[in-house]
Amino acid sequence: MTTTVGREPMTIGDPIRVAKTVAAQVLSAHAATVDREAVFPAESVAAIHEAGLLGAAVARRYGGAELSLNEQVGVAKELGRGCSASAMVWAMHQVQIACIARHHGDGTELAATLTRYVTDGTLVASITSEVGVGGSLRTSTAAVEFDGDRAALRKKAPTVSYGAHAGAYLVTARRRADADAGDQVAVLADASSSELVPTGPGWNPMGMRGTCSPAFTFNAVVPASHVLPAGFDTIAAATMVPHSHILWAAVWIGVAADAFKRAQTAVRKRGTTDVRLADAARSLTQLEALLADSVRRYAPIWDDPAALDTLGGPGLTMQFNDLKVLVSRGSVDVVELALEICGMAGYAEAGPLSVARHLRDLYSARLMIGNERLIATNTQLALLKRG
Repeated sequence: MTTTVGREPMTIGDPIRVAKTVAAQVLSAHAATVDREAVFPAESVAAIHEAGLLGAAVARRYGGAELSLNEQVGVAKELGRGCSASAMVWAMHQVQIACIARHHGDGTELAATLTRYVTDGTLVASITSEVGVGGSLRTSTAAVEFDGDRAALRKKAPTVSYGAHAGAYLVTARRRADADAGDQVAVLADASSSELVPTGPGWNPMGMRGTCSPAFTFNAVVPASHVLPAGFDTIAAATMVPHSHILWAAVWIGVAADAFKRAQTAVRKRGTTDVRLADAARSLTQLEALLADSVRRYAPIWDDPAALDTLGGPGLTMQFNDLKVLVSRGSVDVVELALEICGMAGYAEAGPLSVARHLRDLYSARLMIGNERLIATNTQLALLKRG
């Protein structure tokens, strides 16, 4: 199905407070069912849009809320506290619409399409992974084939998060059939001109079950103008990679913070002290500090993608890779401490002290762009980094 809600985005007073309310009233109410049944969180996504948060990362001239990076991070944390899967769908969608908004060039048709998506609450999914490239974001086998003013694309993807529920897709591919594997573009394809053919087993993972991310073969024929003019190398460096690592980290910290809150409740009920709670608090503080520093360093590039030319480089890439690796590990550490503190009540699949879903969901974090690939990249970049 296509998830859309036909209304104009509302003006948001305090977006973080709004997100907190939506998370408490809607996301948390559906989180257990979404997890248990591995179903897409349609009610939660609709509520997020109704609150004006689905277009958070997009400028007002396109119908978005134009939230700052810090506001987006705050929203991500609050949504993560309510439902990990819903928050991750929101975060991934933000990255895709930000890529379109920041890199469509002078394309009035793309701008009009983006405005329609934001206004209608149309989810945009990412199809960057591909069978046969070893998990490399910056390598494609699939290629765009042009025929006059039309562009055709076929791609085999091992995962397409919320693909069956999206109204559009941002797809990476080689610029043309004779282009090198790393000479990539991003293509915006409306669901009405696309076909998703399931190619793997049904969706039944350990965690993040509501993201609904099975394998598909993707086919589309779109207007040639829907090939974004900027090369994907620019899009990835200026927007997709840093923005995704920041928002993902914020979601994971939000999930861990909710588990920490449950551990606090357990300790208070026992009326004792527990040194493990201090350990968890310290770990959360360290993760928050790392995220805040990454936001600070990325903010000038978020304000002006052209600033990447002077502010980018090996050191910045290493920081975002480290952010992803360290938060994907550290958030799990916090929840594991919460599990120990809560004991069997935390191990249970249900109940006010349960952290089972939190832990299962966060185990996916190290697999979203595999940590080992990012560590290997940083190992090479360390040779180029200035002291």
